[in-house]
Amino acid sequence: MKKIVITILSVIFSLSFLLKIIPSSIYAMALESVEDEFLFNGNIYYQINKSGEIVITHAKDSVTEANIPCEIDGMPVTEISDGAFSGKTRLSKVVIPNTVVKIGKHAFYQCMRLKEVEIPDSVTEIGWNILEGTPWIQDYIGDYVIVGNKIIISYKGKDENVVIPDGVTAIGGCTFENNKSIVSVIIPGSVRVIGGLAFSGCANLTECIIPDGTCIIEDYAFNFCTSLKSVDIANSVESIGGHAFIGCRSLAYVKLPDNLNKIEMATFCGCTNLAEIKIPKTVSNIGSQAFMHCASLNEITLSKSAQSIEKDAFLGCDKLNKITIYNEDCYIADYESTISSDTVICGFSPSTAESFANNYQRQFVLAEPMKGDLDEDGNIDISDAVYVLGMYSKYAAGCIDNICAFDMSAGDMNEDGKIEIDDAVTILSIYAQKAAGLI
Repeated sequence: MKKIVITILSVIFSLSFLLKIIPSSIYAMALESVEDEFLFNGNIYYQINKSGEIVITHAKDSVTEANIPCEIDGMPVTEISDGAFSGKTRLSKVVIPNTVVKIGKHAFYQCMRLKEVEIPDSVTEIGWNILEGTPWIQDYIGDYVIVGNKIIISYKGKDENVVIPDGVTAIGGCTFENNKSIVSVIIPGSVRVIGGLAFSGCANLTECIIPDGTCIIEDYAFNFCTSLKSVDIANSVESIGGHAFIGCRSLAYVKLPDNLNKIEMATFCGCTNLAEIKIPKTVSNIGSQAFMHCASLNEITLSKSAQSIEKDAFLGCDKLNKITIYNEDCYIADYESTISSDTVICGFSPSTAESFANNYQRQFVLAEPMKGDLDEDGNIDISDAVYVLGMYSKYAAGCIDNICAFDMSAGDMNEDGKIEIDDAVTILSIYAQKAAGLI
């Protein structure tokens, strides 16, 4: 089984790597057939986007200098697209105006004569490997190659304990990829984005704290960091990309941000040492293969906000004893492999969880949420009483037709089959007694 898992993960990694290194010819072929593309200065092609802004798309192989204008026909030049100048072996100089805010991946990849580049502070978004394989980046002096709005695009140092300079706004895609020296990294709060493949394959990286201030972790950011043991992700993080931690086989502790909306495809696939993880109550979707082959995972609880569980989400989670699904209408992909065969499914009756259990001969038990804890924060307090009063008011006024199974189970304190003012009073009483130390 272990060999099969390793093979699967290797194939996935290989495919992701191939996608990353798409040659410039493919970009060019795709763009040659694009309509409404125009030629500027005899060697640079551009398009006009829906916002009336200029996007530089590609260039002729004969281009030697790219002096990109700040505007064309009164429209600002704001973007250089993926692979625009990739593989232009005669290109030696590039000047980018301060109207440009985005440079796509591989924009100047393998421009083997490119020695002069001016990237202004206006550039706030940079794709993977924009200058990889150029003399400019080889000759750059300093450990951190920083361009645009203080974005790191490459690391040339050899330190084991990396401290990213304060003020850096983003870690570009592939910046530390396959760096075998790094053991730890300190990321300042100024970093808003951790790019795709930023730390991919950093086999000796053992821990990482994603600081308050970071908003986005992109696809494959930490994939196959095989020594990574713990990740603490600040609540400021709004999204974590697919495959972000795939193959992190040593990962034992993950703290997810409180407001995360989705666990993307294969985010923790192959994290074989991950035994416990708290899914935030805001998560609405568990993507395909999200926890596939997390062989140590023992229990999962999905809140009433969970809307869907995609195919193979928990395939190969052989020690997953129980999964609790509090939304009675949560979509569960209709495949036996979605949830491991020995997992006890806990939910309400009737519910999609019960139907899935019956369809695939799984043990099903009724869910018993904590009485009075309507907001699922593990406490009984005033906010829960307010929530109950809000439900009662909406139902009594006819604003809602029914009350979901979780709210009824957790909020019906006297178990009379209704949500009423008395239930809110009971919650307040419990809260008062706990606050006074009486219970």
